[in-house]
Amino acid sequence: MSGEWTWDILVALCARPLQYTRLLETIRTQKNEIRWPGRKHLHLQDSQLNRTLRRLEQAELVRRTRESFFPYRATYELSTAARELLGASTSLVLWTEAHSDLLERTRQRRKEEGPR
Repeated sequence: MSGEWTWDILVALCARPLQYTRLLETIRTQKNEIRWPGRKHLHLQDSQLNRTLRRLEQAELVRRTRESFFPYRATYELSTAARELLGASTSLVLWTEAHSDLLERTRQRRKEEGPR
């Protein structure tokens, strides 16, 4: 799961399906509301969002539904697989938050020992 915006898109779609414009707005203003490492992403460009959404569609993690009447709005939603992935990942994030002292001690020890 690589890509700068992949996780931001998945987290933004976690609560409900969103139309493209609302998805872009949500990511740009997203904060740490659901205990995910969040930050403002005002620099997310339309083209970056488009490319990442296409990749997520090809990976079958996001579904795109287009209205059949004008204006042709597209709505994006998570697949079942993406929901499972987020659930598993959220548990990992919560674990790292709960054990941040352990992780920091390990980082410091490795830094002090230097390269092997």
